Amino acid sequence: MRICALGLLALAGIACSASTDRPSYAPSDAGSATFRNDSDVTAWLEGCSAYSFEQRFDGRWQDAGPAVVCVWEGLARPVPPAESLTLPLLAPDEPGTWRLRYSAAVDCEPDLPLSQAECAWTAPVYTPAFTVGEQCAPGACGPPLGMPNLLCPDGQSVAGPTGRCLRDPESDLCGWEIAECPDDPPAT
Repeated sequence: MRICALGLLALAGIACSASTDRPSYAPSDAGSATFRNDSDVTAWLEGCSAYSFEQRFDGRWQDAGPAVVCVWEGLARPVPPAESLTLPLLAPDEPGTWRLRYSAAVDCEPDLPLSQAECAWTAPVYTPAFTVGEQCAPGACGPPLGMPNLLCPDGQSVAGPTGRCLRDPESDLCGWEIAECPDDPPAT
């Protein structure tokens, strides 16, 4: 999890983070993305498409566009203090290393698009990198791992083998996907 106590938001005393529900996906897999506001002021996100995709090429992150192509940017979305916003995530079709970028802002005028809300501070917040790999033939990973799945401390996520045989886009090798518990402490 990356804390957004960097850049301009650090000057405003804002603490926020962003995450995806797992570290790897097959192309077009459905998942979820969460933006968490751990500060004592409201954070604001883009209205129509709250996040954009970035893909890593040659050691650099390149903008791959918004998750949703919008005709109008929509009204900014408030994320109140100590709350989170979880949205659907559809993994990109192209294998590789990816992350999500949110444009988070503070001290904004309500009921306006983020570009017109006269926000005091705006800065990017990134999820940790995740991979999109091609699914391999079932026999390419060998026998199933046979390890147990465990309920994570958040009471919702499950850690352990997912039963999916995926190709690592960097090494081009196939391996069994193993889900890990999110780094977030349980919400209180």
